[in-house]
Amino acid sequence: MTRLPFSLSLLAISLLLGCPSPRRIVIAGNGNGNGTDTTVPPVVAPVTTGGMGGTPVERLNAVEAHMVQAGFTRVGPAVRNANMQTGGLTAYAINAQPGQCFVPVAVGADGSNLDMIVMDPMGRNVGHNVASDSNPWVRVCTNMQGRYIARMQMAAGAGEYYYALYQGNGDPSLAELLGGPATAAQQLVAIDPNTNQRLAAIDQRLSANRFQRVSQPAGVQLANQADTRRGLNLQAGTCYAFASLGGQGASDTDLFILNADDEVMARDGSSELDAVVEYCPPSTGSYTLRALMYGGAGPLYTVGWQQQQNGVAVAPTANVISTNSTASGTIDESYALIDADIRARGYESYGEIARGALQEGQDRDFSLSLEGGKCYAIVAVGDNGVRNLDLIVRSPRGRQVDRDVAEDARPIVRVCADDTGDYEMKVSMAQGAGNFLYQAYRWPRGTRGPFGLSGLIYVRLGEVTSLLNVEGYEPDGDFAPGRGTLRREGASTHHDLDLPAGQCFAVLVVGGEGVNDIDVRLTRGGQQLSADGTRNAFPNVRYCTQAAGTYRLDVAATAGSGDYFYQVFQRSN
Repeated sequence: MTRLPFSLSLLAISLLLGCPSPRRIVIAGNGNGNGTDTTVPPVVAPVTTGGMGGTPVERLNAVEAHMVQAGFTRVGPAVRNANMQTGGLTAYAINAQPGQCFVPVAVGADGSNLDMIVMDPMGRNVGHNVASDSNPWVRVCTNMQGRYIARMQMAAGAGEYYYALYQGNGDPSLAELLGGPATAAQQLVAIDPNTNQRLAAIDQRLSANRFQRVSQPAGVQLANQADTRRGLNLQAGTCYAFASLGGQGASDTDLFILNADDEVMARDGSSELDAVVEYCPPSTGSYTLRALMYGGAGPLYTVGWQQQQNGVAVAPTANVISTNSTASGTIDESYALIDADIRARGYESYGEIARGALQEGQDRDFSLSLEGGKCYAIVAVGDNGVRNLDLIVRSPRGRQVDRDVAEDARPIVRVCADDTGDYEMKVSMAQGAGNFLYQAYRWPRGTRGPFGLSGLIYVRLGEVTSLLNVEGYEPDGDFAPGRGTLRREGASTHHDLDLPAGQCFAVLVVGGEGVNDIDVRLTRGGQQLSADGTRNAFPNVRYCTQAAGTYRLDVAATAGSGDYFYQVFQRSN
C-alpha cells in the first residue's frame, strides 16, 4: 500500500467507504472521494458577515481578520474541500509541542452540519464541537509532543468547507462571530470559613499519605443537578487526589475523574456533602475532573493534590488542574458526541431515538427487531441526575448476548444477531435518577472477512480500523496478525513484537463474543511505554520507536473472557 508524504504540514486523510478491510489513504491536494482538498491563496480584505451570514469564503476571511486581531497566527495555508458528502471523514494534522495552544476552525456551506473532534497522538478525544451547525472550531492546549488530529465529519448535508489552523494563547472568542452561542461563564465564589475548615481536615488526612496540595480551592455557584468540569494534566507513575466540597445550600456533591472518552475512571458518588477520589493514571494524558451538585444548590469547590515521590515535595505551581471551568452539555449534546463517534466507526442509524425516565432501582424493557446475520450497536445516555445506567440485551430465546454494567451514565452494547426476531433490551437505573435516551445502529457492511474472523470480533476490527485509517495508520505488512485466548476474567498473556527504529506504530487488540473489556500495555525492559485502559474490548496502544528491538504487548481480560485478535499498524510519515 503506497505511503504518501505530508502536504504543507497539513495532512488530510479521507476514508473511502466500502468493506471494513484496510482502506487507501489519500493526502491533501488529491481527490478523496468526498471532494478535493486544495490550498487557498492568502485571504483578501475581511468581509463583515453579520454572524453566520455570507459564503464560506467570506466567513473564512472574517475569521482570519478576527484571529489576527486577537493575536493568533495561522499555521500553514487554509485548505478547501470542494464537496464533502454526508458521512464523509477527513483529518488534518496538528504537529505540536507540549504547552502550545491551537484553534482549528472550519466554515462550511449553508445547510450542512460539520462536526470536529480533536485527538491527541494516542487517539484520545481532547476537544470537540458537534453542535448542529456548519462552523465548528475547537481550542486545545497540548500536553505532549506529537501529531494531533483534527477530524472533520459531515454529519448532515453536503458541500464545500474551508479549514484553517491558528496558534496562540487566550480566548479566540469565535462564538459570536460565527453565530454560535457563547459559553456562559460560571459564577466564581470565594470559599467560606466553614468549608475551609473541612478542606483543612482533608488536607491533614491526605498528608498522612504524602499528598501535597497543588491547587487552591476553585468555587463556582451551581444549581441543583448542575456540574462543573476542569481539565486535568496527569502523568503515569504519579498518584493524585481531588475533592469537591459543598458550600452553604449544598447537601450532596459527587466527583468523577473521566478519561478522554468521558468514561468514569474514578468516582465518589456517596451521599455525603464532600467527595474525595484518589487516582493513579495508567497513562499520561488529558483527563477531566467533573464535580456535580447532586443535592441542594450553592457554591461547589474543587481542589487537587499530588503525591510526593521518594519524599520529594511537589512544586506548588504544578500544572495539574486547569483554572478554567465549564459545564457539561445537555443530554442531547452528550448524545451528539457519541453519535458522531459511532458513525465515524461505520454504523448507520437503525430506528428512531427513544426516551424515558427512571428512578433509582427501576428498569424498563424495550423490544428490538433484529435481523439474523447482521450486527448492531445500541447506545444509551443519561442526564446529570443519572449516576449509573446499565444495558443488558437478550436473544429471542432469552440468552444474554451483551451487557454494559460499568459505573457510568452512557452504556454501549454490541450484538451480532444469530436469529431474526425480537431481542429484549433492559435499561436499569442502578444509581441515581433522571431522563435517558437510547438509539440503535446497524453495521451495514459484511460480518465475515480475512484471518478467519467473523461476527463481533470482525466488526470490532472494522470499527477501529476505520478510525485508525482516517488518522493515517495502515496495517503493517511486515507483521502477521496474531490471535489468542483469555480463558477467564482477570487472565493475561503477552506477545513479543520486533519493531524497527524511527517509525510510529499502533497495535490494535479486539475481543470476540464474551469479551467485554481488554486492557493493553506496550513495554520494553520492564518500562511502560504506552497503555490503553479504556473500558471496551477494542483498545490500541501508540508508540513512535527510537530504538529497534523487542517490545512486549501485554493483554489482560478486565471483564469477560474469550478469543482476541491483534494487528500492528504503521503511521504514514
